Amino acid sequence: MIQCDTCGAKFYPGTLFCKECGHALYDDTRQESSQDPSQEQYIHYLIPGSARQGKLDLSTPIWIGRADPDAEFMPQLDLTGDGGMELGVSRRHALIRKNEQELVLIDQHSVNGTWIDQKRLDPEQPYPLSPTVQVRFGRMLVIIILE
Repeated sequence: MIQCDTCGAKFYPGTLFCKECGHALYDDTRQESSQDPSQEQYIHYLIPGSARQGKLDLSTPIWIGRADPDAEFMPQLDLTGDGGMELGVSRRHALIRKNEQELVLIDQHSVNGTWIDQKRLDPEQPYPLSPTVQVRFGRMLVIIILE
């Protein structure tokens, strides 16, 4: 078990945020410069509205949106089951990909927008991702943590 430094609540290893107070439970002291660039990279995500969290491989671009069975499209981060349709998530809402030496988020002309720090992203423009960022896809909040 791991313990929250802020409120003392205990959780299973791998939990990213304290469900009691919201404090980050991951090790924020990692040295990115010491990582071998040939190693696999991942992002962790947390959807506060549904408490779902997971990990996605960055070896290929990550599509974010809702499943579209008619078009045979399944995004790597499928927000359908988290209330994506009701919260304004487009089917092909956004994309995370490597851009030279950094990871970027690109809005894909979503109807209800993609937001970082209260700023709506311009469609098709890459925005660098910081190590921990709160992103809003339509009205759905997703916390993204780079590993």
